[in-house]
Amino acid sequence: MIEDTIVRGNKLVVPQGLRPRMLQLAHEGHPGESIMKKRLRERAWWPAMDREAKDFVAKCEGCQLIGLPSKPLPMNRRELPTKPWIDVAIDFMGPLPSGEYLLVIVDYFSRYKEVEVMAKIGSRETVNRLNKIFTRLGYPRTITLDNAKQFIGKEFEEYCKIHGIHLNHSAPYWPQENGLVERQNRSLLKRLQISNALKRDWKKDLNDYLLMYYTTPHSTTGKTPTELCYGRTIRSKIPSIDDIETIPESSDYRDQDNLNKQKGKEREDRRRNAQDSDICCGDIVLMQNLLPSNKLATTFGKAKYKVLERKGHRATVENQDTGATYERNIAHLKKIDIPVASSCSTRTETGQEVLRGPVIEDPEVRSTDADEPLFRGFEENEDTFAGV
Repeated sequence: MIEDTIVRGNKLVVPQGLRPRMLQLAHEGHPGESIMKKRLRERAWWPAMDREAKDFVAKCEGCQLIGLPSKPLPMNRRELPTKPWIDVAIDFMGPLPSGEYLLVIVDYFSRYKEVEVMAKIGSRETVNRLNKIFTRLGYPRTITLDNAKQFIGKEFEEYCKIHGIHLNHSAPYWPQENGLVERQNRSLLKRLQISNALKRDWKKDLNDYLLMYYTTPHSTTGKTPTELCYGRTIRSKIPSIDDIETIPESSDYRDQDNLNKQKGKEREDRRRNAQDSDICCGDIVLMQNLLPSNKLATTFGKAKYKVLERKGHRATVENQDTGATYERNIAHLKKIDIPVASSCSTRTETGQEVLRGPVIEDPEVRSTDADEPLFRGFEENEDTFAGV
């Protein structure tokens, strides 16, 4: 003890009533958990000090707004359909240097894909091109697609409704939900980049790539796309004496598909350290700032939302101020901890500051005035697509 002050070695032992103020002082400048603990350890001590510092950082409103998003969610594998061309995915790729776009359609069962070159990609042009394809292959039951304007236009939706096609739109800003066609786009882009670098006719090279793709066994099913879609593998330039096989019993490649998907899911989940989110109905969350205005934009917006419904990795949330509802992937939401208790101080007649314990603000009378948040930038995706 030094002059009525309890010490522990060369550190002050902070009384319980002064600890909230000490935490506030140590968190000025918004250091992270490790730095805040280091600052406290150099000068002060009290039981469970590290734990209280960790909780203080976790509940700091400013730190929550700019904190990193949650850990990636476990991979959500799609079950293989029962037949070819009943469940397909579509997307646009482009614009290409020529100003044209590629309409890509992939069958989830066989991995067979159609690629169409288009100069215009409005709703009417999209409907006309799809109708040409569906005349040859039939109408699918379900189309998985993103929220590009041509896919949410009245003419496109009316066409699908008339022909009994159910539209499965992916969550906004979450292209992973339409992952099959996104991966096909990356493969197409690679071939087009090679063609452009070698100054070749990219449309001819595109046809050569598609023929190669149609006649190559897929890594997941073990069969060629045309074999599963048409019941035969089409001829290519490579000579072959193999008999044309009819479509195999589904159990063979279905088991192989499920096994490879499960192995891939487990491997990727381990690599990304994925864990499921504990967000549920009724939770108050922040929404990730997906369209930041500048480099200093915060990771999460300041508005608070209430989770109304959760289905798998998708959630419907309601803005607590405006009442507007949004649909987002759980990865874009962050559960809010209880706000940090504040402290106050007064000065004596001699001007000496006297620290007091925490003062918990009544939520009914809490001021609505708040400083504007900082802003954070976002990372640019290497792939360029027409729709988001």
